Amino acid sequence: MNVEHLETLNDPRLVPYCGLAGKRDHRDTGLLIAESRFLVERLLASTLEVESILVDDPAKVPDLPPGREATPIYCLPRQQIQELVGFNFHRGVMACGRRPDLTDLRQVDWPDQERLTLAVAAQVVDPENLGSLIRASSAFGADALLIDDRCGDPFSRRALRVSTGHAFKIPIVETPHLLEQLQTAKSLGFELIATVLDESATHLKKEAVRCSRTALLFGNEGFGLEADVIALADRRVTIPMERGSDSLNVSMAAGVFLYHYCYML
Repeated sequence: MNVEHLETLNDPRLVPYCGLAGKRDHRDTGLLIAESRFLVERLLASTLEVESILVDDPAKVPDLPPGREATPIYCLPRQQIQELVGFNFHRGVMACGRRPDLTDLRQVDWPDQERLTLAVAAQVVDPENLGSLIRASSAFGADALLIDDRCGDPFSRRALRVSTGHAFKIPIVETPHLLEQLQTAKSLGFELIATVLDESATHLKKEAVRCSRTALLFGNEGFGLEADVIALADRRVTIPMERGSDSLNVSMAAGVFLYHYCYML
């Protein structure tokens, strides 16, 4: 393991880490930043390309799995790193990775099985909600996640923290053409199920079967799915609630739906 001690913040290799406090979206760079030993280890364990690791102490370098031995490792004193990133850097380690370039469901390396589950997020703006939705999708066995370009950045520092690195584990397709991709999902054999707040929709507790290929559609935190997305769906399903409750947080609702369709059916 070769740790290189850098002497200046102007080193071009540090550019990806510069001014992170003011960056909420890294889509235009093609990069992502994993902060904390835990997330860096999950990034290193993934199939994503890792550009570099940055530490404030060589003792904090995480174990490099096979094939990662040549990953560049840079070291700077903590005070300099804090000046570089623009916030109180107390975790001691971060890494720069390259984002996956998935823009079409046909690019996904689908498992060789007939039963598949696709999660779809439309305009889920809040990075914490999106991170939680990613975590639930991965944990409950969804095979991929499709999001539109109006969602938050799934690889932002906050979304990655909340997802606990599950964004490195599940294929995430990002598209500016959601309706087209939903049509693609249909062509791949997926039944589209719109999750809605509507008493006229099928109650989840009455759902006893599922198609072998199922896509669950989740909408914006405030207004849900837009009419044109619902119109494309094959069915609409809602969660019955007690005590006058009229809604759940989108990530909580996603967890309920995903568990039901992935484990109960």
